[in-house]
Amino acid sequence: MIYLRNGIYHCDFTVNGQRYRQTLETSDWREAKQKERDKIKDAKEGKLALGATADLARLPFEKALDVYLGEIFIAREDRAKEARKSWEGRLTESLRTFFAGKRLNQITADDIRAFQANRLEAGKHPASVNHAVKGLLRLLKRAKLASRIRDDVKLLRVIKELREMLTQDQKQTLFQIAASKDDWRTAYCAALLTANTSMRPVELRRLRWRDLDPTSHLVTVRRSKTEAGTRIIPLNDEAWSSIAALKTRADEAGTNQPEHYVFPRTIPAIDGSKPMGTSGWKSAWESLRSAVCCPKCGKVQKATETCKVKDCEADMRGVKSPFAALRFYDLRHQCITEMLEAGIPEGVIREVVGHLDPAMTRHYSHPRLAAKRAAVEALSIVRAPSNPTQSRVYVTNHVTKALPSHSEGEEAAASA
Repeated sequence: MIYLRNGIYHCDFTVNGQRYRQTLETSDWREAKQKERDKIKDAKEGKLALGATADLARLPFEKALDVYLGEIFIAREDRAKEARKSWEGRLTESLRTFFAGKRLNQITADDIRAFQANRLEAGKHPASVNHAVKGLLRLLKRAKLASRIRDDVKLLRVIKELREMLTQDQKQTLFQIAASKDDWRTAYCAALLTANTSMRPVELRRLRWRDLDPTSHLVTVRRSKTEAGTRIIPLNDEAWSSIAALKTRADEAGTNQPEHYVFPRTIPAIDGSKPMGTSGWKSAWESLRSAVCCPKCGKVQKATETCKVKDCEADMRGVKSPFAALRFYDLRHQCITEMLEAGIPEGVIREVVGHLDPAMTRHYSHPRLAAKRAAVEALSIVRAPSNPTQSRVYVTNHVTKALPSHSEGEEAAASA
């Protein structure tokens, strides 16, 4: 049944014993009849919201988003405030601004495309825009509104950036720089752990002393961003040395109880009962990755025109840190890449790094140039001498001479 109320058509129908009363949001009779048929179809397919879900769909976007985020963090006391601080809350802030004042059930595929264009014009990376759109689709799915527009919403194309992993020499230099200043000690220990265990920054911040087994040199990751992230990781000598250094510092600060965090909060005062904040070692990491080693004396310092070491004064112009663009999270990529290059089975690597999908493990691997060169060299049918000069001559004489010359190729083409 369709009826008119305040100049707007509404419908009232029953499907499988369930009564639906919906606004058709139009004053045109023909359009109202078509919308009624669409709603009856959605109701039969279980895509039409009822009760509290329908109420959520009718809310203004800002309120609907707060309700959704509050449901995610329902165990917390100040739910909306805590949710706004969460990762989901942060990535949806741009949505909150763009769709302000609009009801959730009024959002169309055209609106989402306009949002994508707006964020691109603001200089945002396509991957960041896609994360926000995915968050919006999750909200619409909660309100049973996603199915009507999902087919018309396309995520932006993201071109995978070529990322070169550190060579062994660069990796050694990085940790040499990190160990050169006591102010960088926390970042140094965190970097050693990630490079040797693949632990995420959030896993390091949540790590407690009770999660470490000093007898077997094991660490238990109890909380992570995914279910697969909960795992037990063996610690090699480098990783355990960083734990030992952190334990010494914890003993001095009195933050060495089993329930205390390995990386405790330090501002405004050291508090072992609270984890380090998200900024954590960020400033120290940004500082150390911009430092360079003088090519003459090898001392670690900031890049200047001349070396500041006494009796050195080498020309530092043009000397750049190879780690200037290195993110802390790239050390996790480095760890996975090195394990794959070492021939460790992917199944074992997934257990160590906490991946469920093999595609994710491959996404995190960035084979280094040396590994790529070794791979293509393995394809050679000619086993040349070990001397590089002799090898080049050998390959030229025995392989390239077997190919037709340029003139021979032209004669063959002419005769054909």
